[in-house]
Amino acid sequence: MFVTPKALSARPNPRRLQSPEGATVLRFAAPPSQQRKHHPADPVPARCADVPAGSWSAAVLHALLRDRSDAADVRWRRWCVKLLRSDRLGPEQLHDWWTVVTEFDPVLAGYAANPVPVPDGTVVVAGSGKEQFKTFNVSTAAAVLAAAAGVPVVKGISRSVSAVSGATDILEALGIRPVTGPAAVAQVLDRYGIAFVAYPQFCPRYAARYDGVFDTLNPASFFMPVATMCVRARSFVLGLAHHEVTLAAAALRRIRPDLATGIVVSTELSPGETVDEYGDVGALRVARQVAGVITSDLSQGAPPTESWRRAVAHRSTHDANAALVAQALTDGADTPATRLVEVNAALILEASGASGNAREAVGRVRDARRSGHAMRLLTTLTNNR
Repeated sequence: MFVTPKALSARPNPRRLQSPEGATVLRFAAPPSQQRKHHPADPVPARCADVPAGSWSAAVLHALLRDRSDAADVRWRRWCVKLLRSDRLGPEQLHDWWTVVTEFDPVLAGYAANPVPVPDGTVVVAGSGKEQFKTFNVSTAAAVLAAAAGVPVVKGISRSVSAVSGATDILEALGIRPVTGPAAVAQVLDRYGIAFVAYPQFCPRYAARYDGVFDTLNPASFFMPVATMCVRARSFVLGLAHHEVTLAAAALRRIRPDLATGIVVSTELSPGETVDEYGDVGALRVARQVAGVITSDLSQGAPPTESWRRAVAHRSTHDANAALVAQALTDGADTPATRLVEVNAALILEASGASGNAREAVGRVRDARRSGHAMRLLTTLTNNR
């Protein structure tokens, strides 16, 4: 049921699609099971008529960012729902979205123009969140495990939006401090091999406007978690709770061309039930960008069992979710949680170029866990208060 080094290489031959330079609009229509009619708390305001149905408009986003009224929040959510239902939103439009945001936030524009230097081989790791099935904080544990295996990691963090615990909440429960600002990222990476960075550090004005508006996926989820981590890395891994992984990869190729290598991953556990992780069960979608060329893979694993769901499901408190992160890094027996963390950490190694193949990557991160190195790193981070 679960991906071992042997099983990882034994998945069925995936369907490959190439997205060459100059590709135009990619289809971006959510399946009916994922479509959301409206935000539960949203009335139907008259001003929504001002928003073009299913149409991208830089002028609309420009106005919404500058209007902090409750009515503007309603319009923004409803407009994004329409955009997600349309088939007109491609990488060009998402690049335009980024342009509007950088015009709105001069701090972000400055960092985007001059990213923070980081050690060679650093990987930016981020997730969209807003999953339909809530797993525990897999990407946080995977980032620690990848760092323990020798890959420098910049992990974007935020508080919970649609689940109990976001990465920021988990770090607080564990007693781990995020970096105090972008200028400290390189120093923290040199010392620990991993830097947890709250995204408002790079985009304070945008974060103040965006935070609290959305509890479901929106177009910004396809690129902002990575794009806002303005460090001079060469690669990224983005977990996306949506099937259009190729769109996200194509958008990031335009928005962050300095990130020459990247991976976007999504797993559908059942129709309409997607997680923003590399799953060892379900339908796995992966888009890889290398040297400007994007390839997309689709492979089908076994359906998730109820025992698997119970083992990896989000817990009801920050402390319980933090404990599960720590348990997934221990040097004990293999569990569904340890396996899920290992395959996601292996993906970070793949993005960095630190491993020759998937089997080698899984072996390296498994050794880092079983040797106790991952827990030693977690303890060191916890003691750095």
